[in-house]
Amino acid sequence: MIEVLAFATTVVCAIGGLVVLGAGILRRYRWRAVLPLLVTIEIALVAQAIFDVVGQVRGHELAETATHAAYLGASLVVLPAVGTQSARDDGRWSAVLVAVALVALAVIVVRMQTTWRVTGG
Repeated sequence: MIEVLAFATTVVCAIGGLVVLGAGILRRYRWRAVLPLLVTIEIALVAQAIFDVVGQVRGHELAETATHAAYLGASLVVLPAVGTQSARDDGRWSAVLVAVALVALAVIVVRMQTTWRVTGG
């Protein structure tokens, strides 16, 4: 796992979630404007997943492998799940959906970092 990438992803997700929520409140949310951010975040998450798996193959031991795997899988699924038709509208509720997904991703990435750092004895 790359700590700097995880930290950057967490910060971008948290700030992006707040910005998207603010845009939704002000009725300025546009799906097409947010899409490049979401694609960039997903690329970072895929890269993180690749390095994560490589680290485990090379021998990094985790105390809770199943929990870490669940967080890893969830990190890869959240944004594609949000990319459904309901989030592609330009309305307030679409902004709320995307904002919640981004904040949830920030939490998931922090939890992934936490479970990565814990090594089995």
